[in-house]
Amino acid sequence: MNQLSFLNTSISKEAKRQAEKLMSRYKVLDALIESRKLDLEPRMTQNPEPSEIQRGNQFYSSVENTVMTEFEIEEYVRTKRKLSLIYDSLKPEQQKIWDHRYINGKYDTDVHYDLDIRRRTYYRLKREMVAIVAESFGFNENKISGTK
Repeated sequence: MNQLSFLNTSISKEAKRQAEKLMSRYKVLDALIESRKLDLEPRMTQNPEPSEIQRGNQFYSSVENTVMTEFEIEEYVRTKRKLSLIYDSLKPEQQKIWDHRYINGKYDTDVHYDLDIRRRTYYRLKREMVAIVAESFGFNENKISGTK
């Protein structure tokens, strides 16, 4: 019996698109986290942003801005950690597919030729992998509840 036979690998196109987008951003998440952390550090040079007097009638709160940035950082860290757990739990072939397809940006045909995997096996492994990511992030909730 296949290890993932309990997992429904048929997902909606929207869920597949969201999962694949997230998988391709896996490599960039560290840079996003670090750049947001740098935004929180105090600046020693003069700030080019207008002062409170120059802002006019618009609302601005530096504390609120800082808190929102911290929430973004937490969300990026949580997403990165979840993707790392998923990546580590995949089969070695699926990890290679993830690396070649989503991190290196190669096309599907190039990946299954480079890895010397049959086309049918490649797409089955890829479908399972994308379904796991979609399921983990709840992208397929509407399809699951609509089928019951």
